[in-house]
Amino acid sequence: MILNKKVRTLFVLALYVGFTIAIYAIVCHFINREFQDIELLYAILIGCLAYLPRFIAEKRKK
Repeated sequence: MILNKKVRTLFVLALYVGFTIAIYAIVCHFINREFQDIELLYAILIGCLAYLPRFIAEKRKK
C-alpha cells in the first residue's frame, strides 16, 4: 500500500510537470519563440512548485 501511494504521488507529479511543459511549449509556439532546454527546466520547476500545495495538504491530513 505504501508503494502504491508513492507510485501514485510520482505519477501525479509527472502529470503536473508534463502538463506544465505542454502549456509552456504551446505558449512558445504561439509567440513564435523557439522552445529551448532552459525553458524545459523552468517548466519542470514550475510544475514541481504547482504540486507542492497538494503535497503539503496530503501531509497535513495525517
